[in-house]
Amino acid sequence: MCWEKIKKWLGIGGEGGTDTGTESGTGESRPLVILHPEESFDPNATVASVTPLVPDIITKWLTDWKVPSKHWNYWRTMIDVQITDQYPDWVLNQPDFDPNTPAFTYGQGGIRHIISKPGWFNPGVVAHEQAHNSYDLLSESKKNRFVTAYQAVRDTDPLIQYLYSINPYGLTNDIEGHADVYRYLCQQMPSSIKQFYPKLL
Repeated sequence: MCWEKIKKWLGIGGEGGTDTGTESGTGESRPLVILHPEESFDPNATVASVTPLVPDIITKWLTDWKVPSKHWNYWRTMIDVQITDQYPDWVLNQPDFDPNTPAFTYGQGGIRHIISKPGWFNPGVVAHEQAHNSYDLLSESKKNRFVTAYQAVRDTDPLIQYLYSINPYGLTNDIEGHADVYRYLCQQMPSSIKQFYPKLL
């Protein structure tokens, strides 16, 4: 990982994207700010250079996304992280899997895993993947309740609409929406869906 990027992460980050929207139900204008804008791909990153930095990047995510400190040990010890240039064959052989995917999360043998390309392993990508791991902690009934609550705000909340106007990936499906709302908005997400992010909020 290039040193300038590490200094940025460990120092003062850049400002998020802004726009002006209308406060829902008030008609009043308010600035729309993406709390955690997307980080750039680092073409100089390698497996050898990024792997030793994994604990620091995890800590940067925990700090900047304000994960409650009582859950830090869980995220540091219960999620296996692997940095790789080449995804396993069983992944590449999955229908419609894009080999250029920055990172992905899966469960196997009762353990949750994150596998990431080195150039994409940054706090924002960690946030997205850990949201998937948080979603896995929900019961099926809570997952269903999330879908109902999320769909109620997805097309009406000004900040979510603004996010998807910039990056529509969260519209792929409700699970990716769950992850991207956390990754980009975090505490700024509507209060009605915060309960569906165990150990994150």
